[in-house]
Amino acid sequence: MFVVVALSIVSTRGAGAQSAPAMRRMPIAAHALARGEVLVADDIEFRDTTMRALVDTNQIAAGWITRRAIAAGEVLRSPAIEPPTVVTANQSVEVEWKDQNICLTLRGIATRNAFMGQRVTVRMDRGRRVEATVVAPGRVRID
Repeated sequence: MFVVVALSIVSTRGAGAQSAPAMRRMPIAAHALARGEVLVADDIEFRDTTMRALVDTNQIAAGWITRRAIAAGEVLRSPAIEPPTVVTANQSVEVEWKDQNICLTLRGIATRNAFMGQRVTVRMDRGRRVEATVVAPGRVRID
């Protein structure tokens, strides 16, 4: 009886291990790309490929920047590429705060580079710092 149970466990594990990874449409480098290049539409081609690990490549588009050299045919994904910077370190930014009918806008200084949707620390007057989300070039919002 014990042998039958052990064999059924082994056969169940073997069946699960043979399942093939699903095909996904992925952005691929159309040709070799140098570090620091801004991607254009001709640099990206989409192909159906299998990926064993879950990779979020939905947002990758023209305008993204390479952080290292990328070979032709390589999947384009973070951290090899990053979105364009819309707020730079020490840049004056508009800091927006909204609450129902009230909208307050002040000026501040971003403490580091950030891309759209990223959190960044902003230095306000008298040295106070606030965390805000980048919503547009040169504009952040306190949530």
